[in-house]
Amino acid sequence: MTYSVAIFDLFGTLVPDIMGLSYQHVAEQMADILSAPSEKFSEMWFGTIYERNIGIFETIQDNIRFICRKLNIDFSEDQIIKATQIRYEFVRRTMTLPRKQSLETLDELRKKSIKIGLLSDCSSSEVDIWPGTPFSRFFDVTVFSCSVKLKKPDLKIFQLAARNLQVREHECVYVGNGGSNEIEGSFKSGMFPLLILPENKNEPDQRPGKHIIEYAQEHGKVISGMNEILEVF
Repeated sequence: MTYSVAIFDLFGTLVPDIMGLSYQHVAEQMADILSAPSEKFSEMWFGTIYERNIGIFETIQDNIRFICRKLNIDFSEDQIIKATQIRYEFVRRTMTLPRKQSLETLDELRKKSIKIGLLSDCSSSEVDIWPGTPFSRFFDVTVFSCSVKLKKPDLKIFQLAARNLQVREHECVYVGNGGSNEIEGSFKSGMFPLLILPENKNEPDQRPGKHIIEYAQEHGKVISGMNEILEVF
C-alpha cells in the first residue's frame, strides 16, 4: 500500500505527555492562586478533562470559574487570569519540547511531498499555543478536539482529518502513543496505525498497555523512534 498522508497525535508523540506529577503540581499551583483547597480543586480539574477537550468549556478561564463556583470559592478575575497563565506556561513549555528526530522526520516527510496533519485531544490553550511551536510550519491541517466537538476514538474525528486533507482514510498513516484508544480508532476508520513507544524507557507509566501493543502489532506497526516513520513512505 502506498500512503500519501501522515497524521500525528500531539502529546506523548511529538512532545512529552502532558499528564503526570508535573501536571499535578500545576493544578496545585492554580489552586494556591485561587485560595482553593488543593485536593478538591485538583480532583475537579482532572475530572473535567473531557469537558475541556470536547469544547464544553470554551476557555480555560471558563473551566476555572466553573470549578470555583462548584467549590463555593470567592474569586476575582485577576486570580482567574493568574491561574490561567500558570496552565498556559506549563502547556507552552511542554509543546516546545520536540521528541528526538521529530522535526527532522517532519522535514523529510515534506521533502517527500507527504501531506501532514495533526489530530489532538486537547483544550483551547493548546490551540492558542500551537502557532508558536516549532511544529506548526510543517502541518497542512490541524484538528483539535475542542474546536470540532469530537474526541478520539470517535471515527468521525479521523474521517474529518482525512476529509480536511482531501484524501481517503486508507491513504493515511496515523502515528500516536496509544492514548484515547486512538490506535484502534484510526485502524477502524481505515488508516494504518503506527504506535510509537515512550522516548523515556525509565517511565513505565507512559508505556501503552499490552493489549494496545498487541493490537498495533496485528493491525499496524510498533515503532520506537520518529525516524522509523519514514520506512512506511
